This record gives sequence, structure tokens and C-alpha cells, in this order.
Amino acid sequence: MTSYNLEPLLSNDLGDVIAGDPGDKQRDKVLLGRLVEAGKRRDLWLDVSGEQVVGILGKRGTGKSYTLGVLIEGLASGAGTTSLAVHETPRGGVVFDIMDIFWSSVIPLTEKGSNEIQKQYAAMTKGRLAPQELGIDVWIPAGFENSEIDPSGVQSLRIDPSSLSIDDWGALFGINIYAEPRGMLISDLVLHVGQKGYSTREGRTIDPVESFDLAALLNCLDSADFVASYDASTARAVRQRLQSYAQLEVFQGTPTPLPDLIQPGRVSVLMMNRVPDELKQVLVSVLMQKILRDRGEASFAQKRMDLQPDLSDDERVQLQTAIDTRIPRTWVMMDEAHVLAGTETNSVARDAMIKYAKEGRNFGLSLAVATQQPSALDKRLMSQVETMIVHQLTASGDAAVAADNMKSPAPEQVKVDGSQTDVAGLLRRLGQGQAVFSCGNANKLPRFCVVGIRPRISAHGGYEA
Repeated sequence: MTSYNLEPLLSNDLGDVIAGDPGDKQRDKVLLGRLVEAGKRRDLWLDVSGEQVVGILGKRGTGKSYTLGVLIEGLASGAGTTSLAVHETPRGGVVFDIMDIFWSSVIPLTEKGSNEIQKQYAAMTKGRLAPQELGIDVWIPAGFENSEIDPSGVQSLRIDPSSLSIDDWGALFGINIYAEPRGMLISDLVLHVGQKGYSTREGRTIDPVESFDLAALLNCLDSADFVASYDASTARAVRQRLQSYAQLEVFQGTPTPLPDLIQPGRVSVLMMNRVPDELKQVLVSVLMQKILRDRGEASFAQKRMDLQPDLSDDERVQLQTAIDTRIPRTWVMMDEAHVLAGTETNSVARDAMIKYAKEGRNFGLSLAVATQQPSALDKRLMSQVETMIVHQLTASGDAAVAADNMKSPAPEQVKVDGSQTDVAGLLRRLGQGQAVFSCGNANKLPRFCVVGIRPRISAHGGYEA
């Protein structure tokens, strides 16, 4: 086993390491693993009492997705104290599963089963852990289900088209919504159908509808008098795309209420691998905006309850109802975050994630992003990360980004198997399942530390098959 010697040594008086919350409240925490460096062995817990942004980095096959699965299990452990977590205030959670590997978190590890399950079960028992019930649900955008291969119990997600922003429509059509004629026409359709209303070519007045479907946009395109100001080829191109999207089941039927998707003590895994890239962007953008808006309203109502002593009984009942009917404090998690929040292309999903990371903590929202290419992740998102869990990185650019963004002080000296090295050298030599834990809110740690991530208790789907 690789030997890690970091100086200064951590104090022998230090018990479990609990880090992550700026207030060091240690009220809610999730078990990540155990320190594997020289000195006393200690458990490492992520303090989730306060809201934060976590970055999980590492090249393919080193444990990045596995670690995100460990966090998912901890958040899905329910209220109270278990071997995996302590939750006085259970959060909700949603995972944007770009590669469809976290659905397997609903499968408990058992002694009997396939060779892969038996192998994972052996790792779990070696780590002195046992299966326990987890609150995990699996969702897939409606219309992308496959009954031949999908596990039972998968729920269908449906989105209200009227919840798309103007930028979302641009992303869905793959055009510049502000500069191209097609974009301007789409913007006009959305504005008139949802807010202004319009007159038909026959002189009838159509009132606006706050919650509209794609059929309403098509009706407006075919009958509104303002459409005559656009070239016929522009209207034809927009009609073809609207008709195509109107066939998608994800935009049909009753939209999924946000509180159905996000519930306290439960994590929803949204499978997205089968979804086209432009639709992935829109779904992530829409859902993150909904979460931010819903929690913002709940937070505002709670602050009125806390700060206004002169509220009447009726006002307090009304505010409490507003809080109870909205989603709980929530974690949003995403693997392969560079796909939707990379530096190379504009993305409504990237912009929504950055806004969420910057503003969400004020409303009880946390974010965890995992990527094998930290150098490709938008710097504005990386700048919001407070806690980093860094697995092996061998590409010089990625290792440099991780080393430059460490939140804890670096050790005065680092030795790996007796050979002195620097931070980038340490990152290149980490073993599978081992990571550097660096946290700006680690009040008791004089430096970053090396941790072995605990075994999972549910099936890990991130292996090659």
C-alpha cells in the first residue's frame, strides 16, 4: 500500500475530522472515508449543516463517480443517526446523471448475486459497513424510457413548456435568440402567447395564457397577425421545429411538480444519457431555475417568520404553508460537469449552474460537481468551490488547476513512499479510491489531508460492462 507522509503531522488529540460547514456546527454530516496518511487513523465526515459547493475531481477510473455515489448515499440516509450520516435537518437531492450510472444506487449489496455484486459486497463488509435502507428514486425524461432494459420503478419526468426561459428556447432550437430572425420569431411567439396576447389575421383577440403548451405556440404561429412581418421561410423553419418538439412526451401531459422530484431525506437520480445534448441543456437549466426560485420563496417566507414579531396569526399560518409546500433544502449533483458547464461553448445549463452556485447558498441550496477534466470546467464555477475531493490527476493542466484551487493550506512537506514531491506529484500518485481532501472551512485542519473513500453500500454502476 502506498505510504503518504505529510508534515506537519495532524495532532493525535484530534478525533474524527468533520469539515465543510463555515460555522463548524457539525449538526448534519456525511461519512466520506478514513485518513490514509501517516499518523492516527481517523474518519473523515463532510459537515453538511450549512450550504456549500463541492468539487470532486479525478481522471477516469480513479474513483470520482464512486465518491459522488458515497455522497448520494449519505444524503439519502434519512433523518437521525446511521453508520453513514447524521441528519437533524434532512436535505433533498437531485442528480443530473449524464452517463446513466447512478440508477444502480437503488440496488442494495448482498452476499448473493452476480460476480460484480459479490465483489462490491466483499468491499463493503471489509469496510465494516452493512446495507441500510436508502431514499433513492430514479427518473427519466418522459419519452426516453425503454421498457426492454429499464429497471422497474423508474418514474417519468414532464416539463411545462411555459417554464422555459427565452435563452432555453434558443438552446432548444440551437440558435441565437436575439440576433437571428428565427430566434426573434420564437421570442415573439412566447411573449405574445404567455404575456401579451395577440390578434389573429381575422381580427379576433386571443388572451395570454400563463401556462401554455407547444400547441398554443403553433396556433399563434399559424394565426397571429404579427407573424406576417417575418419571412415565410423563417416561419416555416420555426414551424417544423415546433412540430417536432410538440411530439416529445417530455413536453406533454401534466408537468411533474417539483416537490415530487425533491423530497426531504431522498435523492432523485435523473437519467439523461439518452437525451439529446440540446435537450439536456434545457432540462438542467429549467430545473435549476425552478429549484432556485422555489427555495428563494421558501427562504424569504422563513425570514419573515424569523424577523417580524408583529405578524398576525393568519399571516404566520400563510407563511408556514408557503414554506411547507415548497421543496426542502437541497443538494444538486452532477457527474461529468464539464459536458454542460465547460469553457468551450456557451450553454444555458452552464449559466444556470453558475447562478445557482453563486446565489443558492443564501436559499439553502448546495452543489456538488464531479469532472475528469477540471481544466475544461468554467472558471466561474470553479471559483465557487469551497471543498475539493481530488482523486488521481495525471494530465499536467488538470493537476495544475487542482493544485492552484486547493482551499486548505498545503503541507510543508509531502513524501510518497519515502520520496519527496510537490502537490501535483502527490495528485499523480494517488491510488484508486484515494483522494486529497481540501476544505476552506476545515477549522481544525492545518493543511489538506489524504483520505481513502469508504466503500459503498449500494451497487456502483460506473464500471465497464
